[in-house]
Amino acid sequence: AGNNQTPSAEVPASDTANDHAPPVSPANLLVTEMMILSGEAFGKMKFNFENEEKQNINGEHLKLSNTLKLPYRSQKEPDLRSRPEEVSVMQNLKKTRTGGGYCHAWYSRRFFKPVRVEESMESHAGMGLDCYVQWTSPIRRFGDLQAHAAVKRYLRRKMVNKLIREGSVIPPEIRYGDLGCSVPRVVQHTEDDTKIKYELVEREEEDEINYRDGQALITATRPVMRQSQQYWMFEYIQRLVSSSDEEVDFECVVLGCIDYERYRYAIYVHRLGLEHNYLSETGALKPGQTLWLKVSSTNPRMGLLTFTLSSRGGGIAARSHSAPAA
Repeated sequence: AGNNQTPSAEVPASDTANDHAPPVSPANLLVTEMMILSGEAFGKMKFNFENEEKQNINGEHLKLSNTLKLPYRSQKEPDLRSRPEEVSVMQNLKKTRTGGGYCHAWYSRRFFKPVRVEESMESHAGMGLDCYVQWTSPIRRFGDLQAHAAVKRYLRRKMVNKLIREGSVIPPEIRYGDLGCSVPRVVQHTEDDTKIKYELVEREEEDEINYRDGQALITATRPVMRQSQQYWMFEYIQRLVSSSDEEVDFECVVLGCIDYERYRYAIYVHRLGLEHNYLSETGALKPGQTLWLKVSSTNPRMGLLTFTLSSRGGGIAARSHSAPAA
């Protein structure tokens, strides 16, 4: 099953059969950092492209309009001044590294605002970047595929403009869909047949890439993706429990309380990389407290998974399982 993706959290040390992998492997972290770096660099490269276009194309020459539009992901800074009590709790969780850092990571999420996707460049507070474009996974994300298509069109138009200036032949393989606009038409050749003159073919409107449409499709499919991930996680848990003759328990950390009246808590299951809800059977729990839980019932099709205390130490670890991060 999945591993935790929070590099700031500590790895509980255990000499039991439930040992789990480190939060993030060096290879996983390297790929993540390179993808973020690529998204930031790509966002800033847009201005280099625009400056080159201005320098290479003289206003006297016939040319295709060529502006690169990218789907910048931005997030505003959280408003901390209006929530001093919650900020104090968050800072204390961070200072004490409650739960090895997991509790602070969980609690701080409530302050962040939703991400917006727009064509104007703005900062991303969550990542701490001046700009960010998500474009490294065109196979699995439609928005990334749109970004790739926009860059290809930009580069093709740039080359076509260069051919127009030089009076060279535009390859016949270039079509409307490749440029997002009509291919310039030949109007005459020079006397020595070394140069060609072109004219633009006007159409009612260009085939522009609409990132809002792409974002709408992603928003519509996101619930399906989450349900699919949840189903296979619960299916894995069900098979794991049914294939074992002994009690299968999981080491968990209490992230925080969701409903004080019902003793409903958010927990993190280390072995599964799973954040889930748990109704306490022993009353109030403390953030960062370690629990040993077993599966009470699971139904992947219905999306149901409940935990109960395991027989190990009454469900509460008898000793601390926190250790410095690897």
